[in-house]
Amino acid sequence: MGFNVGVTALQANMAALQVIGHNIANVNTPGFSRQNVDLQQVPGQKFGAGYFGKGVQVASVERAFNQFLTREANLSAAAAESANIRFQRLQTLEQLFPMGEAGIGNQLNGFLNAWADTVASPTNQTARGVVLSRAEEFSNRLNQTANQLEELRATTRVQIEAGIEQANRLGASIAQLNQRIVDAYAGGTAPNDLLDQRDRLVADLNKIVQVNTLEADDRSLTVFVGGSVPLVLGVRATPLVGSETVSAEGLYTIGFGSAGAIINEDLLVGGQLRGVLAFYNDDVAAVATQLGRLALSTLELTNRQHRAGLDLNGNPGVDFFRPLPASYFTASVAVVNGSVTPPGVSWSIDSAAAAPASFQASDYRISFTAAGTGSITRVSDGHSVAFTAPTADLTLDGLRFSGLNTGAPNTDVLVRPFRAAAAAMAVNLSSPSQLALASPVVVAATAGNSGNVQVEALHRPAGQSPPFTLPATIAFVAGGYTINGGAVQPFASGQPIVANGFSLTLRGSPAVGDSFTLSAATGLDMRQNAGNAQALLALRDLDALDGYTLSDGYIPVFASVSSSIQVAQAESDFATRVAAQAEAARANQAGVNLDEEAARLLQFQQAYQASARYLQSIQSIFETLLATFGR
Repeated sequence: MGFNVGVTALQANMAALQVIGHNIANVNTPGFSRQNVDLQQVPGQKFGAGYFGKGVQVASVERAFNQFLTREANLSAAAAESANIRFQRLQTLEQLFPMGEAGIGNQLNGFLNAWADTVASPTNQTARGVVLSRAEEFSNRLNQTANQLEELRATTRVQIEAGIEQANRLGASIAQLNQRIVDAYAGGTAPNDLLDQRDRLVADLNKIVQVNTLEADDRSLTVFVGGSVPLVLGVRATPLVGSETVSAEGLYTIGFGSAGAIINEDLLVGGQLRGVLAFYNDDVAAVATQLGRLALSTLELTNRQHRAGLDLNGNPGVDFFRPLPASYFTASVAVVNGSVTPPGVSWSIDSAAAAPASFQASDYRISFTAAGTGSITRVSDGHSVAFTAPTADLTLDGLRFSGLNTGAPNTDVLVRPFRAAAAAMAVNLSSPSQLALASPVVVAATAGNSGNVQVEALHRPAGQSPPFTLPATIAFVAGGYTINGGAVQPFASGQPIVANGFSLTLRGSPAVGDSFTLSAATGLDMRQNAGNAQALLALRDLDALDGYTLSDGYIPVFASVSSSIQVAQAESDFATRVAAQAEAARANQAGVNLDEEAARLLQFQQAYQASARYLQSIQSIFETLLATFGR
């Protein structure tokens, strides 16, 4: 029995030393959990007066694994990865919108302010040429920025697809390890190193997409995405599939097993995929829409007013910026029960003068329950307007949606009015003489006027077409003025007098009996008329975008970027700190501490040496007994 005690002691302490050496060897191995030998006494045997122990044995080799701390570390790492990747992408986006002279705001104001010199000298070819040059610079900057945004979307899409592929590889590897672990436990041993490998893969998977795990009775691990989607079930892994064609909102979506089995993006609460999806579907799309709205508003307002003037040759003005092609005004995507079909809906800009100022930076989803029946939803805030048959057209936010009576039941149609406008922006004129700076309306004060009224501005309002109701006479009477002897209207100095065919601004104090006559511009004198140039210059101070003037129309674009990046940076900093703390807590529990291992190494080395000395003593006693009884 004494020999048995010594042998088991040697074996147990040798096993402990081997485990300690394994720990020390893997001190820098990612995901390795410290292992400990669980020793227990061999049950004793009764001899005469009592039970005598029979030594020690290794019950098991356990790893220092805390499920709660591991789960917290994984979830916090997933949140940090999501916040960090989105912040990094937003920093790249921010570089497309520099401030100062290189900024798009400076280009916009350079174009709008260039009209001032044409007001002072409408026939000056140099001043006219500067307007065209500034317009080219502005449109080119819009084109470049839009193209860079599209390139950023393309690289982000590649990043999403790479993340999906990596998640699928990790899922397949976890399924394979599940099989090996199940087999090992069936053989009666705990495969600690395999368990560490699987936990490491789960941790890596959490950095791609946040997952939850559930261990089965056979020790296989079920891995859930979004809390309920089993990416790994036992020894079988189901792939994730990305797509940009099955969402009615035109979003990039991730499906389970197939593109059509869409996982709700709100369930993807962490990991790199969550961050890049939010950047791709929300951040870049929002900025592209804001930029496109600025482009389309500038294009529409400028073209409307420019068409209201006369060029240097007396011809009616044409579009200053190139009109968008007819294909631009068709719906972007139509989805019927998950299948993409050609949409039959089109849209246009409402002809009302206030239409551009009504533009909202949003896409629109048209949902049909039947032909001519359904609703139009502003995607940005969920505002919805219903329509019923036989409705064919509906106006919302300065846009007119047509073809509503062609919609098929259970069809969703996506309209993106602004997304591509910046890329399509281009100057339509080729010669400075084509600038329509002159007003087709002129005014003359009646001889003998005794008041001090001066003409401040005169032009034809945008959107009005000939023939005008001209000539017209404005006569000042007690209490105001009349137009062609009509009703008396109050007069306010500096406020425009608007009628069919003209907008006249007078400043000063008229006397009763004063009058002005308005008529169509004729002859060469009209070349000195800068009335339409004044109206074009006045566009810079027009309330055009969310209450901002057109000259400040770039502010919503910058605000969309800056607000997103500030929030993302705060989230990134906070999530990174939380993740570091959670990982430190997990590592303190499961990691290898060389000082502790050195102390344990000395402890079991001494125990091993003492066991060897004990075995030598037993051997000596046994030899003495043999020698004594052998005589």
